[in-house]
Amino acid sequence: MAQKINHIPKRLDSLVRERYASAIAEGALLFSESVVSSQREQGVDFEVRYVPALAKRPSSKPSEKQARGDFVNPFLPFDPRLHVARIGSTHQLLLNKYCVAPNHLLITTSEFKQQGEPLTMLDFAAVLDTVSNLSQAHIVFYNSGEESGASQPHKHLQLLPMPDTMSSPPSVSIWLRSTCKVGQVCSSSDLPFANFGCRLESAAALSPTDLHTSYSAALQRLVATYGDSVSYNMVLTPLALVLFPRLRGSWQGVSVNSLGMAGLVLCKSTKEMDLVKGSGALGILSQVGFPPESANQPIHSPKC
Repeated sequence: MAQKINHIPKRLDSLVRERYASAIAEGALLFSESVVSSQREQGVDFEVRYVPALAKRPSSKPSEKQARGDFVNPFLPFDPRLHVARIGSTHQLLLNKYCVAPNHLLITTSEFKQQGEPLTMLDFAAVLDTVSNLSQAHIVFYNSGEESGASQPHKHLQLLPMPDTMSSPPSVSIWLRSTCKVGQVCSSSDLPFANFGCRLESAAALSPTDLHTSYSAALQRLVATYGDSVSYNMVLTPLALVLFPRLRGSWQGVSVNSLGMAGLVLCKSTKEMDLVKGSGALGILSQVGFPPESANQPIHSPKC
């Protein structure tokens, strides 16, 4: 049974909007302006977002931040101006301090857990409790490992409202073309990088157990292929849960996290924009993921 979100006086949509507006007004949340363009590949529109402010942000991997003597965990304690709700006794719902799209949410563990630890039933219960109280579909994602695009060592998932122009993120839309049936772990040969995913039942019928089972089955395939120290991204939508193992965190300056692997690519310079345009979004993602043929080794597939 999923936990219930505590202390939400209204629908979560209204609460998120109110917190977002007040956090902006108080200077607790830093929104970066961006220019969005689309790039059509394999019949799907990929989102390429130019965010010049990203060039000014220091970037480092979680282990590097944690090793610094002056490291301050932004989630423990969290900034109360960014706090949206408590999710049971195990998680908090926060606004992302640095966002390029409005109402970007974080689900953090109330106690310190290491980013990169496998997701648990309680993590998925927190996800379902949150998305079930939001009227708009969201992309839920998790960056795991040093090459995944993760930036904070404290365990957290992220939620971004699904862009109005999409029913699924581009890479997931391509993955959904596969003949994968509910209950199977599948790899799509249409994507030029390794992937392991599960098609989901109707979102309204999903339970934390269902999601955890699908995630664990896909993760078991990924670990059996690449080892338990490999970085990966998880992307969860109402229709699918897909894992993308990561070979590297960036290519020629273009940093890629879960959103990037999903097909929403961030660029911090016009040079990077030109690179994405010239190489294609899928071309960039194929450089930071593993070759697709490596995901098709004959391994016993657990059920989702």
